[in-house]
Amino acid sequence: MQFRDVIGQQAVKERLLTSSREGRVSHALLFFGQPGSGVPLAQAFGQFLNCESPLEDDSCGVCGSCKRAAKMVHPDIHFVYPIVTGGGIQKPKSMDYIAQWRELLLANPYANLNEWVDYIMVGDSKSKQGFIPAEEAQEIVHKINLKAFEGKYKVIIIWMPEKMNTTCANKLLKSLEEPPADTVFILASEARDQLLVTIQSRMQLVKLSRLQEEEVVAGLQSQFDLPEAEAYDIARLSEGDYNLALEIAGREKGAGSHEEAFLNWMRLCFNPLKVMDKLLAWVDGMAAETREEQKQFLAASLQVIRECMLVNVSEGPLVRLEETQRAALQKFIPFVNLNNVDLFSRL
Repeated sequence: MQFRDVIGQQAVKERLLTSSREGRVSHALLFFGQPGSGVPLAQAFGQFLNCESPLEDDSCGVCGSCKRAAKMVHPDIHFVYPIVTGGGIQKPKSMDYIAQWRELLLANPYANLNEWVDYIMVGDSKSKQGFIPAEEAQEIVHKINLKAFEGKYKVIIIWMPEKMNTTCANKLLKSLEEPPADTVFILASEARDQLLVTIQSRMQLVKLSRLQEEEVVAGLQSQFDLPEAEAYDIARLSEGDYNLALEIAGREKGAGSHEEAFLNWMRLCFNPLKVMDKLLAWVDGMAAETREEQKQFLAASLQVIRECMLVNVSEGPLVRLEETQRAALQKFIPFVNLNNVDLFSRL
């Protein structure tokens, strides 16, 4: 991936390019802030650092190193990410899921944790959350102590470092503080406050800004055949979350799966005694979902309640509902108001 392929984050790109040109590449960077942008930016920087013929503002994209980096098979660019247990793999590590990681990220570099966990879940892993195990630290230390195969830098990209268990994080402290020469750690976090303070103190902090509507629109129009007005509507609804913008743009009809599940729940709760068997079946179905999926459902439900209340109160630019969503929620909207919205949110 090249810098030009990364949506927005121009100030951060300039900062990284300047540090490289001046020979001041930090050995440990922590990207945090805007969800979704960290991994694409880390990939672009890793490709640039190892490019055989770098340009003034980007990697060349055509040399052997760039081609391998673009396919995520560069021997000196390593990825670490949350995994799940199960599937017959004893003490699994990131490398056990590298094929799936490449498949998902090459299709959508902005994929979120919930999508990744769903992608790799097998067998009894259904009830598991993604995590980075203690064994991963030993694997990382082993990799950084090997000589680089072909590139100038060994680059370790750790996605969602907040998912490292305490043992793993503590084992990495010395490596983050004093890594071997020409080794660069890039941590892409979406919850910096959940990282150990001792980890953060060893990193150069790089805050990723929220994507502007124009940046999201440009990205969408490069991938979809969308009228400009529709692209701007999607950009407004996504609030700078490019992965959410892609999801909205890719919807074909009606409300999304979470909204549909929420409406089904509300219909069953309207007169539970008459449909108790169906309500219990709905509860069993939700209980069978992964914990991450349940959290996503609750977050989406709260969003639906917010939008319904705003439709009744203000009906203006604060409302973030697509026309298809508004149509699906039309009968439910009148039942949410200032008198009961707090009760809804606490259910």
